[in-house]
Amino acid sequence: MSSAGKLLPFVKLFFEIIIKISFIILGVVLIVYSLNVFKLWGRFDLFVFLSGLLGLIIIIVAISFDKIIKIAIKLPKFVKVFGIALLIIGVASFVIVQGIIISNMRGKASLASNETEYVIVLGCQVVGSLASVPLIRRVYTAIDYLNNHPEAKVVISGGQGPGEDITEAEAMRRLLAEKGIASDRILMEDRSRNTVQNFRLADELYDLKNKNIVVVTTDYHMFRSLNVARKQGYKNVSGLASKSQITVLPIYLFREYFAVVFYALTGKM
Repeated sequence: MSSAGKLLPFVKLFFEIIIKISFIILGVVLIVYSLNVFKLWGRFDLFVFLSGLLGLIIIIVAISFDKIIKIAIKLPKFVKVFGIALLIIGVASFVIVQGIIISNMRGKASLASNETEYVIVLGCQVVGSLASVPLIRRVYTAIDYLNNHPEAKVVISGGQGPGEDITEAEAMRRLLAEKGIASDRILMEDRSRNTVQNFRLADELYDLKNKNIVVVTTDYHMFRSLNVARKQGYKNVSGLASKSQITVLPIYLFREYFAVVFYALTGKM
């Protein structure tokens, strides 16, 4: 056997070890990140939990990879084919959907100043009676736009969920009032519990579908929001994105993938 042939098994083993270590590090990073988000938010979140669980699974798979391969080899052919196909579809859909979400994160409201009639601000979590950071960012983004477009009115849309002492719309109204937005420019919709209801109930109250609308929401939510609005029959909508907190953006993107897939499969967008 040549020296190259003798070296090959060692090279293969080296790369296998590097790959295993890399996956273990990835798993540890996911677990630590999830624990930090739990600490930051101070509450249980399913997708934060799932990201930590994914990290644990990655570590287990990396450590037990050889045993898993031996078991997989013994499985019936149709099971192996189905599993591989499912994995490919899952990874491909995740990459494609995330690409679409990220490419639509830079909403800048294409409507000209004299065309905008209404700004719709979509609700987000309220903690007790205080607006969460994402909700504050949405409202402040809307305020900047409203100050530069004095002809536009603002529709604040969001009901009351678990752990919320006031509606999301009321939390937004207080922020708008504090920043000097006149009360006659503020229209409230305070019953909605999701993005579909945001647009449906806002239209039922204020007849918005044929108006020129700017939708304000967080950047990762922009793609789904605009598509839901159009599905609901809104004719002229543009998006104006508020920026996410970088530290929690990965969790939001992870969650948004499932939301987009669910909305698409159920015909909501």
